Amino acid sequence: MLVLAATQVDWMRTIFLVIGGLGIFLYGINLMGDSLKLLAGSKLKVMIEKSTNTPLKGIFVGIIITGLLQSSSGTTALTVGLVRAGLMTLPQAVGIILGANIGTTVTSFLIFFEIKNYALPIMGVGSMLIFFMQPKKFKRFGGAMLGFGMIFYGLDLMGGALKVFVEFEAFTNALKSTESSPILGVVIGAALTAAVQSSTATIGILQELYTTGAMPIVGAVAIVLGSNIGTTITAILAAIGGSIAAKRTAAAHVVFNVTGSILFLILIRPYSAWILYLQNALLGGQAAAMTISFAHIFFNVFNTFIMYFFIKYLVSISMKIIPGDDIMDSINVVPLQDKLIEESPALALENAKVVINGMGNVVHKMYDNSVAYSFIDDKKLAEEGRQFEEIVDTIDQKVHDYLVKLSLVDLDKNLAHLQAIYIDAIRDYERIADHCQNLFEFFEYRYEHKQMLTKEAKQDLEHLYQVVEQTIALTLEAFSEQDKLKAERILELEDTIDSLVRKYRKRHVRRMNVCEDESCDDEFFVDILSNVERIGDHCTNIAVNVLHENYYQDMDTEEAVSAL
Repeated sequence: MLVLAATQVDWMRTIFLVIGGLGIFLYGINLMGDSLKLLAGSKLKVMIEKSTNTPLKGIFVGIIITGLLQSSSGTTALTVGLVRAGLMTLPQAVGIILGANIGTTVTSFLIFFEIKNYALPIMGVGSMLIFFMQPKKFKRFGGAMLGFGMIFYGLDLMGGALKVFVEFEAFTNALKSTESSPILGVVIGAALTAAVQSSTATIGILQELYTTGAMPIVGAVAIVLGSNIGTTITAILAAIGGSIAAKRTAAAHVVFNVTGSILFLILIRPYSAWILYLQNALLGGQAAAMTISFAHIFFNVFNTFIMYFFIKYLVSISMKIIPGDDIMDSINVVPLQDKLIEESPALALENAKVVINGMGNVVHKMYDNSVAYSFIDDKKLAEEGRQFEEIVDTIDQKVHDYLVKLSLVDLDKNLAHLQAIYIDAIRDYERIADHCQNLFEFFEYRYEHKQMLTKEAKQDLEHLYQVVEQTIALTLEAFSEQDKLKAERILELEDTIDSLVRKYRKRHVRRMNVCEDESCDDEFFVDILSNVERIGDHCTNIAVNVLHENYYQDMDTEEAVSAL
């Protein structure tokens, strides 16, 4: 082998090719994944949610989604998001994560087909679709094509530049040292994958190095194992600030990947020997990119197969790693049953009502958190508030779509009236959650800028909060029970809330006029009062619907439905 001197290499060009190739590769993965998600729209989440009622189905969904997105990190982040929003349980999420590790091997397998030779025309066609086609679907498909081509073009650039390093004895010695010290290879693989946020990138670089013949098979397999550990960093980042269930999902991902990597590290030499056997039997003994694909694919398939039988233990371990009570455990929102829409619209409406009651409970908990956060700078309260808002938005969308489907069946006047009331209720509950989120943001800003409430302002808020708390509690009961007496009490409290807001707004203005230092309340106090007042307004809207039960009685069914 010809040994080059450092002065014979154009280091600037080589480094630029490696960095540029990696950047093109990573951007290609993101562009392709984002474009495919836009093409699928909300169908992607719906497919995941409805197709993962068993861990085995979850594995197949994880394989498919990751194969399309070309990123197990993307699938894992999406899964954690679904858990955070309350759309998926922890055992379902674990199934998807197991499948994602198999799906991520697709790119390494595609390299066998020399797609890099056609990367530029693929990118060209994708670019033309983006710039010259008007329909969004074509533009998004063009983005997916452009990203797909960039993946392999970036790999080709990196591969050409990395071959220069193989001509240096120090570099080849470093690679060979991973054979006698596989743990070093695992550390390198984990660190590189964590740095670039893509195990696919690590495998692509490794494939290019292995084809030069400088990388020993044991070291290559060790780096493959390390890449599976490094890819868990995305799940950890996605779970930060999330619910306990989301953090447990990330923990299960870490436990799964680390346990599998340790197991194969113990068996690394016999496993490497078997991979070499496949190389000799299928590839004529020549070191090729597909050898690494074999190591990557079989490791993830075997690991998933083994861990499938221990899913409940993964869940149990993750719950011990992340102890505590999960928010979703206390909410207990029942599922919507689509089959009831055709079989019994009345029961379907009752099903929707039960879910809306659950939504109201979530809103009530979010309000309590926002009140507590007003007086205590507790970041956990703010984080839980954001999770509550995600859950409310999810329930709002699901119930709204469910009620709209009911408009396609023949509803009598009473059912049409209830349908209208329920659509109004979810809108009002969602608005209350928005105002609670505004309170979190106002006080988060105040805490960051050291703006404390004065004693008088604190007393005013405490009183107003108590009245609104009573109003929300009555609203939940009035809607659930369709209780007119409680609805009338809500209207009385609304007058009290309006009167208090006017009174406290005037007090605030007087305080601002006489205060001469920075300890005074800022302009946000008026906004805080306004948001609390609007919470009361939305409670009143729900109460009015409970009282005016004949609002739609003079309409026929079609008119009632069109009024929605």
